Amino acid sequence: MFALLRYLLLPLGYIYAAGAWMRRFYFRIGRKSKSGGVYTIAIGNLAAGGSGKTPMTLFVAQKLKNNSAVLSRGYKRKIKGFREVEINDMVENCGDEPLEMKNASPELPVFVCEKRLEGIGQLLQIYPDISTVVLDDAFQHLPLKADKYVLLTDYQKPFYQDWPMPAGRLREFPCTAAEADVIVVTKCPADLSEQTAGSIRQKLEKYGKPVFFCHYENAVPINTNGDSLASDTQVLAVSGLAGNDAFRRWSDKNYTLISFFGYPDHHAFSETDYGNWTRELQIHENAVILTTRKDYARMRDMPDGLKNRLFITFTTPKFLFQQEDAFIRILFNYF
Repeated sequence: MFALLRYLLLPLGYIYAAGAWMRRFYFRIGRKSKSGGVYTIAIGNLAAGGSGKTPMTLFVAQKLKNNSAVLSRGYKRKIKGFREVEINDMVENCGDEPLEMKNASPELPVFVCEKRLEGIGQLLQIYPDISTVVLDDAFQHLPLKADKYVLLTDYQKPFYQDWPMPAGRLREFPCTAAEADVIVVTKCPADLSEQTAGSIRQKLEKYGKPVFFCHYENAVPINTNGDSLASDTQVLAVSGLAGNDAFRRWSDKNYTLISFFGYPDHHAFSETDYGNWTRELQIHENAVILTTRKDYARMRDMPDGLKNRLFITFTTPKFLFQQEDAFIRILFNYF
């Protein structure tokens, strides 16, 4: 039934993707896209939903140490315009992903602005020595012509097997991948074989770009005191991510999972949610709450009783087949 529905929606999907292609043609061929006046690297994807853009954005920005900044649109924040993200800022002001990156790397300048060109101009007034701006989720932001484009695609849901929305998850035709400088297959198994990687690479060869493979590794969770979570601990796992199932499986594999609370991506946690977790912890007195750094950014009003039992993990990209140096050289070949 689901497959039939997808076929019925396919004509709408082609209309949607054709509109996106015409918009891209207008900006690129009509030379409407403009440089930001500083070296820019855009991280993005073709599919709606999570493909690991934020961890990759942070990874790339941190490779430049003190000379980089991050610019995001600040998805789902409640105010508009340009803003520098502060440590322990409010999600309503900047969005959960920019706040996650700032708290993960306090020395890194992080900004939000829907209009990326305007945002770059304003951030350079504040930090004139910045040499590179890394843009989160900017593959479709056409007013800006970035110097490098990093296109991510999920190992489990590669764009070449998907259809345009609403029949599938694609925001553009797969052929748009040819505009990227590199393609990174994200969230691969840590033990991905050369043979399987070679098969995927063959399917991506027609786009004419270097292909990289990346495993996303969760760090050992810690609490607010810096204590690590023991592997035999009972956990109540909480996540509001695009990939809740993956987090649930990881929690179950590495700890004693007693309960899992999954929410939509960017979910705003409420007193009702906190009450549900509290009742579950009353039943399991030795259990703790396990969540992600992105989710923790949306838990600022969590009661102290829960915070004292909270452990937080974060995701880090790990390139497979010793590809990291080659990836970095392509992005930073201007040095």
